[in-house]
Amino acid sequence: MIVAVEPRPLTERERAVLDVLLGVDFQGVEKLRREARDVVVVGMCGCGCPSVDFRRGGGLGMAIRVNAAVSGSDDGLFLYTVEDAERGEVLGGIEWMGVGETDPSEFPVADLLDDIQPA
Repeated sequence: MIVAVEPRPLTERERAVLDVLLGVDFQGVEKLRREARDVVVVGMCGCGCPSVDFRRGGGLGMAIRVNAAVSGSDDGLFLYTVEDAERGEVLGGIEWMGVGETDPSEFPVADLLDDIQPA
């Protein structure tokens, strides 16, 4: 469950993770890279994991754009977009996928991300 928060800039770690995820090439990535310069966090997962939303409300559809694994674990994360009726595909957020009994409160350092692949 995502909980709305006052819009805030990305933390240093969130920014580094987003930059790594947008470092892979796929159709439309240039537009998303430009958008990422000014993106803010507007929602966080209510369970305490590090998942963040960059956009309030639903779009016309969600698409996973990039998957990444966390080195030395079975955890991972993905970058997703949503379809906006006026602007087309826009950044939606970064979702944490943890398999352990507890989740971290922040994303891993970007250097620990591997197997980064467009979806």
